[in-house]
Amino acid sequence: MSEPSMASAVYRRATTQRNLTIFASILVAVPTAFVFQDQVAGGEFAANFLLLMTLAVGVPSAYDEYWPQYEQTWNAIAWVLVAAVVATVEFTGLYLLGTEFVSLSPTVAAVGAFLVTDLGNLALLSARQRQ
Repeated sequence: MSEPSMASAVYRRATTQRNLTIFASILVAVPTAFVFQDQVAGGEFAANFLLLMTLAVGVPSAYDEYWPQYEQTWNAIAWVLVAAVVATVEFTGLYLLGTEFVSLSPTVAAVGAFLVTDLGNLALLSARQRQ
C-alpha cells in the first residue's frame, strides 16, 4: 500500500518547478562545459569547472532567489535555458578577453570570468528585485 504513495511522493518532489529548473540547468551545463573545454579552454580544468558551476548551480539559484516564480513550469525552464545561454556567452567572452587580450593565465581568467558572470548577474537581479 505504501509503495504507490511513496512513488507518487517522489514523483511530486522530482517534478516541482524548482527541481525541474535544476535538472534543466544540469542537462544544459554538462554538454556546454564539455564543448567549452574542447573548443575554447583547451583542457583547462578550472575554466571548465567554473563554467559548469555557473550553469548548473548559479543559474537555477539566480532563478530561485531573484526571479518571481512563474505559474507554468515551462516558462521557468525557458527562463533558465535563456539565462544559461547568456551566462555562457558572458563567461566565454570574459575568459577569451582575459586569456587572449589581457594575457592572463587561463586559471586567473577563468576565476575572473566566473566572478564577473556569477556575481555580476546576481547583483543585476538583486537590483531588479529591489525596484
